Amino acid sequence: MSATPLILVRHAPTDWTGRRYCGRSDPPLHAAGEIEARALAGRLAGAGVAALAPRILASPRRRATATAAAIAAVIGGSVTVDERWEEVDFGIAEGRTFAELRDIEPSLAARLEAGDVAIDWPGGETAASLEIRVRAAIADLAALGRPTIVVSHAGPLRVALAALTERAPRDVAVPAPGEAIRVDLVAAPPAAGKR
Repeated sequence: MSATPLILVRHAPTDWTGRRYCGRSDPPLHAAGEIEARALAGRLAGAGVAALAPRILASPRRRATATAAAIAAVIGGSVTVDERWEEVDFGIAEGRTFAELRDIEPSLAARLEAGDVAIDWPGGETAASLEIRVRAAIADLAALGRPTIVVSHAGPLRVALAALTERAPRDVAVPAPGEAIRVDLVAAPPAAGKR
């Protein structure tokens, strides 16, 4: 079976990136983020990605769609939104800094500091829900068998990389803003919980 190229991209930065929990909030790319999105598009073009004629999928959040649009403008194509690639709903943590979260949910903050990534966010999304939707999106890509660029967020990309490399999410580093990682999609990943 031949492998299908899949390029997983974390959106370029916003004013909240690395500062505040930003799941369903929708800040735009800041000026440096727009420059980074164009630079990323140039790197992908330089790597010959346009020759693959990939589909370009994006989370519905502006930071993802703007990054995807910058890529499409350079390599060609259009952007299709797929809500399954949306960031985690951080619930009570949404819009807060880590220090603010520590003040209101010290036990949750302690788990995060200890490296726990299987979080059921109070008032938000569960780890199982995130894994189910990301694995379903990957299965659809595998069934389609067409080169694809996915522009998403740290949480879904960590889960996707874990599924595609058969590792636990806690063992996968979060891609940096504006980072692209190419993997070869050869088959649908195993169902959630089967490792």
